[in-house]
Parts: sequence; structure tokens; C-alpha cells
Amino acid sequence: MMNNLKLGVEVTSANDLLPKEQGTANPFVEVEFDDQKFRTAIKDKDINPVWNEQFYFNISDPSRLPELHLEAYVYHADRASNSKACLGKVRISGTSFVSQPDATPLHYPLEKRTILSRARGELGLRVFLTDDPSVTVSAPGHQEFDMLSTPTTAQEQAAASSIPNPFQETRANPVRQFQHLPREQQRPAQPYYAEGSYGDQQKRSFSAVGNKAAAPQPQVQVSRMYAPGPQQPIDFQLKETSPTLGGGRVIGGRVYPGEKAGAYDLVEKMQYLFVRVVKARDLPNMDITGSLDPYVEVHLGNYKMKTKYFEKNQRPEWDEVFAFPKEVMQSTMLEVVVKDKDVLRDDYVGRVSIDLNEVPLRVPPDSPLAPEWYRLMGKDGMRDRGELMLAVWYGTQADECFPSAIHAGSTPVESHLHNYIRGKVYPAPRMWYVRVNVIEAHDIYPMENHIPDVLVKVRLGHQLLKTRQVRSPTRNFLWNEELMFVAAEPFEDDLIISVEDRVAQNKDEVIGEAIIPVARLPRRADHKPVRPAWFDLRRPGIIDVNQLKEDKFYAKVNLRVCLEGGYHVLDESTQYCSDLRPTMKQLWKPPIGMLEVGILSANGLNPTKTRNDRGSCDAYCVAKYGLKWVRTRTIVDNLSPRFNEQYTWEVFDHGTVLTIGLFDNCHVSGDNNHDSSGHMDKPIGKVRIRLSTLETSRVYTHSYPLLVLSPSGVKKMGELHLAIRFTTSSLINVLLTYSRPLLPKMHYAQPLSIVQQEILRHQAVQLVAQRLGRMEPPVRREVVEFMSDARSHLWSMRRSKANFFRLMQVFSGVIAAGKWFGDVCQWKNPVTTVLVHVLFIMLVFYPDLILPTIFLYMFLIGLWNYRFRPRFPPHMNTRISCADVAHPDELDEEFDTFPTSRSPDLIRMRYDRLRHVAGRIQTVVGDIATQGERLQSLLSWRDPRATAMFLVFCLITAIILYVTPFQVIALCLGFFWMRHPRFRHKVPSAPANFFRRLPAKTDSLL
Repeated sequence: MMNNLKLGVEVTSANDLLPKEQGTANPFVEVEFDDQKFRTAIKDKDINPVWNEQFYFNISDPSRLPELHLEAYVYHADRASNSKACLGKVRISGTSFVSQPDATPLHYPLEKRTILSRARGELGLRVFLTDDPSVTVSAPGHQEFDMLSTPTTAQEQAAASSIPNPFQETRANPVRQFQHLPREQQRPAQPYYAEGSYGDQQKRSFSAVGNKAAAPQPQVQVSRMYAPGPQQPIDFQLKETSPTLGGGRVIGGRVYPGEKAGAYDLVEKMQYLFVRVVKARDLPNMDITGSLDPYVEVHLGNYKMKTKYFEKNQRPEWDEVFAFPKEVMQSTMLEVVVKDKDVLRDDYVGRVSIDLNEVPLRVPPDSPLAPEWYRLMGKDGMRDRGELMLAVWYGTQADECFPSAIHAGSTPVESHLHNYIRGKVYPAPRMWYVRVNVIEAHDIYPMENHIPDVLVKVRLGHQLLKTRQVRSPTRNFLWNEELMFVAAEPFEDDLIISVEDRVAQNKDEVIGEAIIPVARLPRRADHKPVRPAWFDLRRPGIIDVNQLKEDKFYAKVNLRVCLEGGYHVLDESTQYCSDLRPTMKQLWKPPIGMLEVGILSANGLNPTKTRNDRGSCDAYCVAKYGLKWVRTRTIVDNLSPRFNEQYTWEVFDHGTVLTIGLFDNCHVSGDNNHDSSGHMDKPIGKVRIRLSTLETSRVYTHSYPLLVLSPSGVKKMGELHLAIRFTTSSLINVLLTYSRPLLPKMHYAQPLSIVQQEILRHQAVQLVAQRLGRMEPPVRREVVEFMSDARSHLWSMRRSKANFFRLMQVFSGVIAAGKWFGDVCQWKNPVTTVLVHVLFIMLVFYPDLILPTIFLYMFLIGLWNYRFRPRFPPHMNTRISCADVAHPDELDEEFDTFPTSRSPDLIRMRYDRLRHVAGRIQTVVGDIATQGERLQSLLSWRDPRATAMFLVFCLITAIILYVTPFQVIALCLGFFWMRHPRFRHKVPSAPANFFRRLPAKTDSLL
């Protein structure tokens, strides 16, 4: 609990303020937070003032920090009337406060105080949190403000503060030094909370918890069946269910409350028997050498669980928790046996028997059950075999031991694999773009006496980029090229700048290099340029200190390097982004809602491995949204696993996508070679849910088909049962989100190219996979790539066809309208044609009705479609994806490696097929270009007779339009266009023939 937590605010400067008097202003700033107010000095006649003043606010309740806001008002002091006028304000949410080492000055645009007020300019602030006990709160500023006597400079303020005031409490001057926050308090994605408060509940909801019904099992009833988009096989369609969850029965998205709902109301309530094996003492010697290698076996009916063993330890400490589902318990006695690990046969040490009828029930938020010492009983019935500390109780998924417990299954799991089957929550690393602008280099001397071809290579970890080669007879070289990298916190790799000389083909000699720590780079939040700096180069391989001093200034390179905090580092496809916030936390907006997901179960899974000559599957789920990855526990050897775990995410933008994948755990097989290429977690299926398609506060309970595309075709691997709820704190904030840009401001102020985005995205995925793979249990690389769609940018004939048909579907309405208008012109339905003529005459004589008619028509169409609105989240469709009609060779090409690993004959055949498709595309593009060139040739005199005829036509048309009202021209053209078929000819019209005879540049093509 942080009793000394304070908020520091440094008011640095303001620029381009709104002038009030004679083109200038007398600005000062009032800062308000948590019912505390401080103000700066007045800067007379300055619309670009500089203050550099610091204030410290006391945080009365740290648990309410995410709900608080810091408000800074910029005022103009009118000394003549002793009043003030607001020039603008800045409002910063408590969720964006960071610790002092991470805080940088930011310039916030001034907002209007009211709708009718005016605002302009920016205010520079540096906001941070500190718990340094030596830092005291600034003097209170709630007294009445007098413009006539208020000091205007810091010196006058200091002089004024030196005059004693008997009515004011004397306080020490605030200390301007800060200390780094403790490690356990530097969680970048978590606010500061007090124990037992709302924040404590949020931290508990960050863990995997859930509920499942106790005794009789609820029946899952299918109520409706949907097929999103074009019709697809029934087995591949989404099913809506009506399960009984912890909050009550869910029917059609509405919850009918049952018994008292807990904090985890989106999962079924499950009862477990928890057995915590803590430690042992005074164990006897078992071997001839007097040593003991103890471990514990927990027996309950047909279930047996083991702890890890310790070598030569008579006072071992295990502290492991085992969970047994109450619904499968077949015994009323629990036996805990201590054994000695041996080569041939394990020796019996002692046991403890516990009657399950006497086991207590623990209901959170009760404190954890205190463990108890039990005497071990030997085979002879004597209780002299030492003591074992145990704690046994009944509980549910709400128990804090549930995520870390080892769950009993039909197949025993070795103790060294326990870490690989636990459920965990993984914070994704915060990633930054590193921008390196290589400007120039001076005093470059090559190793050999020749005119060098110099280039610069920049390396960051496994990322390597280089500039172009520059040849110069002088010793100075100019590039001015920008290179982009991806770095993840904590920064472990240094930026290595290497200046090299291209001496031969594929051979470079290093002239000098410089090493720059990434953690020391300046951090930029906007597009304002960073000052370039000169970096000294050292010769490679120099170890002598004296030689280093001599060569210190022999060459140098000019670079502009910074960490880009205003971008969002894309580590997933732009169509399926789960987070759109910029890297720098100070730029984050407050959350607009909460996403709650209950992972209930999986049904009818296809076997992914064999165990004891039968099909088996060791399934677990991975969910990804924002910076938080979650992994459920692994259900061992079960084709219909029941997870019943609930997770919670904060939502900052509802235009994002939640991704949930189901995988088979490869570690449970017992193979310790985790890095072998054939030993990978196999994907079973994936579900994507876009939050903007969800209705607020409705509970969606659906069974999603798990569809996997393989070289043999699309296949259903089972179904995943989910419960999802999206709640918002304010509907106005959600609606305002639609007016904001999708990506942060830097993506538009200094955009990245498509090629750059794809390269950086690939590097970001590799970084995420590397960091998550270092955690325990690891999230393997193939899991991260499958969840992030790492192969979505590669060529696929099937995907190209799907995109083409999607494009045709978009224009299908326009095509249908054109066909309908063609039928009107052909008088196929005379009544409709007459009505269209009447409507056309009305619009010609009353043109001001055109736009209202169009918008009214769209309003009525939308109102009519409301009856048929979708009631379910969209899901993967095999028909839209062209997965059910794809040729096997096309699928084999899609799953081919990059670069390819297929035979030359097969590659030749696929290349010829690609040439055929590209040839048709080339023909279409050429036809479009031909039509455009014919339009250009109307006035270019390429065909002098055609251009002369067109000019005469333009002159006659201009004269007619000058003397004829527009309504008459429109009526004549409309009636001519919709004339009866008996007045039409089957041959093309004269204008069409004239246009097709115009020349194009096709004659000039080779």
C-alpha cells in the first residue's frame, strides 16, 4: 500500500496562446487535482510563456487514481478589471500517469472550456508519480486570487513567500529530487491500488477464474442456428446456446438470475477439492547411505498426483497445490503418501489419511486456509515417520490457488511437466519504433589506399539494415537515409552503427563502429524533429586504452536517433488489431468499457495424437487482446475439455478484435526436446470477435466451430463454447470514438510505407514470440505466429479469389441498380418506367429535393433492415473464404514455405499458372488505361480530324446551353436516354463509335 504516493506536475511552457489585449496576453496556469489547486506566476505580455514550475499533489486514495483527472487551465489575467479569462484547458486521465523515470515533457493541445469559448495553442506538462517520502506537498492555493497583487515572476513569488503570514500554515519547500519507484510498483499496465479496494478486485479479475455448477450438470440447449453471409454447411455454422452460468440462465443474450452471482458470472460454477502440500520435517533415513530423496503422492480414488522430488533432503518444501473435480470423486478418503525416490523401486516412508466429510468449505474473500502438521504413519501403524504440513479444503474457480494448481486428469502427468499445464496471464512487452536517420560521416579513412564505396550498417539485435553505397574522393560522405527498427522493453540490445567499405562483391571491410544504448535514446511523442548528434567511431578490434584515446576523434558519424512513442507498433494484421494505442503511455485515452470472456468448454475435438493406441488431445486455450495474453490450464487426455475460466480486459477502442485460439500441448507427451522442429503445439482452431459488432451489456453464449485450413482442405476440428459480454462506462465516450482517427496521430503526420509496415510487423511478431517464449510456461513461437496471422501477407491464390469476389459483392448493388435502370430504359415494365419518368420530371423542376430524397431513402432502408439485424458475432465463413472450393494444389502452394521448398517442375507449373492469371489482369489494366488515353486525346490533336470535330461540337453545345434553360436540357437528355425500344438501334450510337476510334498509346508499346 503506497501511503506516500504523490503526483508531480511540472508546468514547462506554452506556445501560440490566444491573444486578449493588443495582440498579447498575461497568461498563468491553474492546476487542479483531487480537490487541490495550485497556480503559476503571471507572465505579462507573452503568448509563448515559459514557467518551469513544479507542484506536488497528495493522492488521498490511491485506489481511486484511475477515476481521477488532472486539469490544467490557462488563464489571461486582466489587471484592469481584476478578473481572468480562460484561454484553454488540458484534461489528463489518471490512467496515463507514469513513474518519474518514464515521464517526459509533452505538449498538449488546449481544448475549449465551454462550447462557446475559444482556445488555441499548446501547454507543456510533465506529469509523474512518486512515493519518495522526502517529497512534500506544495503549499495550498485555494485563497482568493488578486490580479493586482499577484507576483509576475518567480523572484517576486519567492520574495512574497518570504513575508510571514500568521493565517497560513508553514510548510517546507518542496524537494525537487525523485527516486525510482520500487520494482513491484512499476507495472506499466496496472494502476496503483490499495488493498481490499476496487483495484484489488481488478487484480483478482486479471487472473483466470470461473464458476461451474455443482451437482447436477446443466444441460446446454441449442435454441437457434445461424449462417453468417452466404450459406455454408450446417456443421460449419454458429450455434447459440442457453447455458446456466454463475449469474443465472442465459436465454437470447438476457440473463435470468438464479442463485447469488459471484464476481465470475460468465462461467459454470465448479466445485474442487484443493490439496496443498507445503513441506515435511523429521523424515527418517531410508537408504544405506543415510540419505532421503522425498516426494509426495496424493491418492483420491483412481486419481494419483505427484510432487517433484528433492535429493538428499529430510526437510523438503514443495508448496504445490492439487485440484480434484468434485464431480468425479469416487472416494471419501484422501491419502497423502510420502515416498523415497529410488532407482529400482521407490520406498514407502509414511502416509496421512483424511476423511473428506470433515473437509471445510472456503468461500473467497475468506483468508487462505492455514496449513496443519500431520504425523506420518508407517506400515507398522506407528506415527513416528516424521510430519507433513497439509491444507485441504473445498472451493471453486474463485479460489486464488486455482490458476496455479495442478488439476487431476485421467492421465497422470510427470512432476517436471506441471509448469507446462498451468494457466497463466502474460503481459506483452511494450514495443517502440527506433528511428535512425543516417545523415553524414566525416574523416573516413579506408583500410586500403583507394576511393572507397562507403555504406552504413545499423544493427539492433537480429535486425540489420544498411544505407546505399556512396563514393566520394573526399573523406566526407552524405546519405540522409532513414532506417526503422523495433525494440521492446526492457531494452536488452544496443544499437550498433558500423561504417564499412565495399571492397569487393559481397565483401565489406569495417572502417569504424559506434555502440549506442537504446535506453539512453530520446523519446519522441510527436513529429517535432530531434536534434542530430555526432558519434565518434572506433576502429574494430582495438583493445589498448591508449590506442582508443588516440583514435577517439579519427572519424565520426552524424545521426538523428530517437524512440518513437507516438506510433502504435503493429504486431498483428491491420484488419485484426486488438490494440490501437500509441506506445507512450502518456498519450493513452481513458478506457471506454470492459470486455469479459468466459471460456466454457470445447466439444467434439478431433484427436491430435495417440495415447495407449487411442486418439487423444491435451487442449488449452490462448486469448489475446491488447497487451494481455492469457492461457488456460491444459486439460490432459480429454476430447471434450471443460475450462470454465473467466478473464477481463479494459477496452480503449471498440473497433478492435479479440482472438481466441485452441491448441494441443506438445509437452505432455514427455518429450524433453522442446526445440525440435517436429515438436510443436498444434493449432486446433481460432475464433475472432470484433467488439464493435457486440451489443452493450448483452451476454453472447455461442458454440463456435473450430475451422482449420490445411493442404488437404478445410476441416472442422471441434467446437469452442464461449460467453462474452462487452460493457461500457459511458455511451457518449463510445460514440465519440467513431470521430477519432483509427491509429495514433503520428501514423498520419509522418506515415510509414506499406513495405515498412510489413517488415516492422514481422520484426514485432518475432520480438513478442521471443519474450513470451522466455516466460514459464512459455507461449511457443508457433502459437504467437498463429494468433498474430504472421503469414497473412504471403501470396495465396485462394485468398486472391476471395478478395475478388468480395469486391464484386461490394459493387453488386451498383451493378443491380444499373441492370434495373436498363430494364426501365427497355420498357420491360411500362408502369415502372412511367413512374420513373414522373419522378425524373419532379427532380428536374425541383432539384433541391434530390439530396433530401436520397438521404430519406437511405434512412428508410436502414430502418427496414433493423428487423433483420444480426444477433450474433460474425464468424469465419468457408464460402466467403473460398476454402471449400479451393484446388488442392492451390492449398499446397499457400502452405509452402518462404522461400519455397517444392520441386522445380512443380514451381515451373505454378509459375506458368501465375503468369496466366497476371496476363489477364494485365489486359484489364491496359484496357482501362486505353479508355483514359482516348479521353486525353480529345484535345491533344493526336487525331486532328477527331479533335476538330470535338471542338466544333463543344462550341455548338456551349451556345445551346447558354440560350436554353437547364431544365429543358435535362428533360431532353433524360427522355432520350429512356426512350422506347422501337426508337433504338441495335448498332452502337454515333458518340460511342466516335470515342472508340480515338487513338491511344497502345501503338507505342513494344
